[in-house]
Amino acid sequence: MKNQVIELLLDRRSVRDFTNQPIDDESLKLIIECGMYAPNAKNKQNWHFSVITNRDVIEEINRITLAGMDRLGIKREADYHIFYHAPAVIILSSMIEGFSEMNCGCAVENMSIAAKSLGIDSCIVGQTRFMYHQSNPIDINRLVKIPEGYEHDVAICFGYRNGPNPEPKPRKEGIVDYIK
Repeated sequence: MKNQVIELLLDRRSVRDFTNQPIDDESLKLIIECGMYAPNAKNKQNWHFSVITNRDVIEEINRITLAGMDRLGIKREADYHIFYHAPAVIILSSMIEGFSEMNCGCAVENMSIAAKSLGIDSCIVGQTRFMYHQSNPIDINRLVKIPEGYEHDVAICFGYRNGPNPEPKPRKEGIVDYIK
């Protein structure tokens, strides 16, 4: 009963070890287009995608976010990189109104699955919210081109995994009830 789509969904993993190989523009545009076609409340499409392939900007976001984590006392490995050195990052932001975070969640999942179908891996990253907690205020929204009136929601990084596809973690039991 499984088909290609089901197999793809079951094979997708959060990858945290990427090669340096860049993602070609055509693939990246296709991934973004799939995000733009995600379900969203009342078809408002109230999101914005900041696509970052500039290594210096990715490293600056990483530095700022780690500073925010440090300021909040969030423990991490000394060499931790929030994007796992992936060559592409998309930061999703949205207008501040109902369901915007859910809309961005749908978009990020669409992009994740689209990427996997192209042989590109991903990891959804929530730690970017800590970039707003560092002690040296800079205009983060300008750095990542978040439009005025929009607020950061989530990020996702993309790249080619370094090594085999991780094995799936066991699924929790007792989390499904059928009511017939």
